[in-house]
Amino acid sequence: VRDVATVEDSHEEARIITRYNGTPCVKLAVLKQAEANTVKVSTDVKRKLEELRDMIPSDIQIGVVENQADYILGAIKSVRDTALIAAILVILVVYAFLGRFRQVAVMLIALPLTLFANFFLMRVANFSLNIFSLGGLVVAITVVIDNSIVVVENITRLADRGKHSGASLEGTKQVAFAILAATLTFLSLFLPFLMVPGLTSLLFHELVLVIAGVLVLSLFVALTITPAASHWFRVDVPRQRTANLVERAFEKLTRWYRSMITHVVRFPRIIVAITLSLFLAAVLLLPRVGSEFLPKVDDGRVMVKVLMPAGTSVAEVDRILAAIEEKIQGLPEIESVFSLAGGRVWGLATLEIPYEGEVDIQLVPKNKRKTSTDGFVKKIGPLVRNVPAPGGRINVMQMKVKGIRQAGTQEVEVKVKGDDIPVIFAFAQEVAEILRRTPGVRNINLSMDLTKPEYRVFVDRDRASALGVSVRDVALTLRNLVRGEVATQYREGSQYYPIRVMIPETRLTGKEDLEALMIAEKNGQPITLREVATVRRAVGPVEIMREDQAKEVIVRADSAGVSVGEATARVRQAVATLERPPGVEISLGGQAQMMQENRRSLGLVLAFALFFAYIVLAIQFESFVQPFLIIIRAPLSLIGIVVALLLTGMPLGSTVLIGVIILAGNEINHGVLLVEFANRLRKSGMPVREAVVEAAVIRLRPILMTLSAMIFGLIPLALNIGEGGDMLAPMAVAVIGGMVFSIFLTLMFLPCAYLLMPGRQGKRTSAVLESV
Repeated sequence: VRDVATVEDSHEEARIITRYNGTPCVKLAVLKQAEANTVKVSTDVKRKLEELRDMIPSDIQIGVVENQADYILGAIKSVRDTALIAAILVILVVYAFLGRFRQVAVMLIALPLTLFANFFLMRVANFSLNIFSLGGLVVAITVVIDNSIVVVENITRLADRGKHSGASLEGTKQVAFAILAATLTFLSLFLPFLMVPGLTSLLFHELVLVIAGVLVLSLFVALTITPAASHWFRVDVPRQRTANLVERAFEKLTRWYRSMITHVVRFPRIIVAITLSLFLAAVLLLPRVGSEFLPKVDDGRVMVKVLMPAGTSVAEVDRILAAIEEKIQGLPEIESVFSLAGGRVWGLATLEIPYEGEVDIQLVPKNKRKTSTDGFVKKIGPLVRNVPAPGGRINVMQMKVKGIRQAGTQEVEVKVKGDDIPVIFAFAQEVAEILRRTPGVRNINLSMDLTKPEYRVFVDRDRASALGVSVRDVALTLRNLVRGEVATQYREGSQYYPIRVMIPETRLTGKEDLEALMIAEKNGQPITLREVATVRRAVGPVEIMREDQAKEVIVRADSAGVSVGEATARVRQAVATLERPPGVEISLGGQAQMMQENRRSLGLVLAFALFFAYIVLAIQFESFVQPFLIIIRAPLSLIGIVVALLLTGMPLGSTVLIGVIILAGNEINHGVLLVEFANRLRKSGMPVREAVVEAAVIRLRPILMTLSAMIFGLIPLALNIGEGGDMLAPMAVAVIGGMVFSIFLTLMFLPCAYLLMPGRQGKRTSAVLESV
């Protein structure tokens, strides 16, 4: 072999370079199976690593680049603490309104009993403790004792009026229909989640079912355990003492409300008109709220992406990454830094792309830093962009949430489709250029790079055929000579070494060397490449992407200082100003595509939810008008939701729409409570105006109690103090805003709207009275 070749003991070419905290490393990714528990897998892997430490040479260190279980455990702990705080606040609200420890003792039995029973149901349903199931538990805590509150308050009211004998039984009977109707209607709101497909339905499946399970259990506890506990703790015994400060304050509030509502119901049309005007204003303000698919999670995962011109060597990309590492070295927020030069992680594989690289930064836990993940991205942006990268781009972004499928690699994507690559690429460049001048958008880049240097070989078929050489022979020979071919393997002990036959890179320095390669021989004479083909220097695309068989170039970007929905709207408006070439189509991808898909599915969920709720109420009330009166307050709650989101700067997303359904259930509960009691008073012969005023006054305390319990119970979740609350904080804020405005809707709007419905004259023989 030495007569015709040089044999070297070498190594496989390093196409990817990785470092961990500045030290060369090899990264090993461990991925759990679909049904496996992340925390358990993480624990088992750590245990195995400890077992392997004694077997590993002392100069080799093991470090953890990323552990998703750390964030999950922190999030579960945070949401668990939030649930405990919520439970304490709910109990304090009950005491603040009732002012007696007897009633609080009843609640202390009803609350844990319902929750423990729900944990049993979660175990049977094989639900794990995660952010969504625990988030559902936090929401459930705020509604779990609503039914018991209504029962205890009614028992207390009857006892204070001197009805000691059988007050527990009689008080429960009076409100049994109302809480049964309200609970069944609330449950019907969640039924569409089991029917309508979509990512949102899949994500919040456990949250919704946890709340539904708690509602069923709370109904059972309220109608059985609560009246029994009320009798045990002598809640049904009239008070023998002077009213305390809380009770006196509430008596004053009740007298003031009676005076106010008596005056307000004289002008029902004005109140309804004011409410509808506020609703119209909320609809007009809704675009200013902004939109997104899912909230950003403050999980401390940041990526610095480096994209260099095609043809850039791995060594040059690695040099730039090392400079970036040096720029961010010593920042107190950073826990670890992992860099990868010459490739890109794509799903389960690492693609070899010499001109790409990334620096993955893991921040310390949220409670150990003052800066959010998004704030850290803004902080290091100017630092890393000062690193020299001739012809390249350096983008800083927050990494996507793991475990949740998301369309695209960045938040906003403009897909340019067509048949002619140069045409769609040129138009995509125009799109990128106008996006760079668009405020609220950053990290603009193209999916296609047409600057890859290459040599193109054009075979002269006639000349090749005359020499007895086929085009296939030319292609295979060139590939084997330039890239090399493993001819065989050499065994030494237990190791096998591949023997690759190739032209040394030092012999191929330009076009002339390529043309001088021998392709074949004829009659003992060599045939070189220049005899059968022409070699031309050119540039071309690194890769060609297709969607639905159409070639496409994607212009990618991220939002900057605005919501994803607002950034998408600005991008759409900017692109609309460009004149499209013939045969070129444009569509939006990224989160915009996901928002559109899930907005459609959530729209179906909301429509079906309200329809099912209306059917259930129509059957229970035997009326078509009163269910509409109760349900109409759900969309009117948009007023409070919009105000709350605007004040907190949170956009409208999937979690907010889940909160709307929860809010609708509570609106229905309070509406049923008031309307059912007003119907009962009308049946007893009381005129309609007096009946609705008396019903509103009598139901004032239970309505305020349940509203306050939910508002204060959700405050810890809305504050998002610990880890894991990012997903559910917008939902809590929306529900709190809707609940605050619900005080007006329930205690002011509903009595006035009740007076305007057909049959308001109050004749006992009317068809409406017969139906209710």
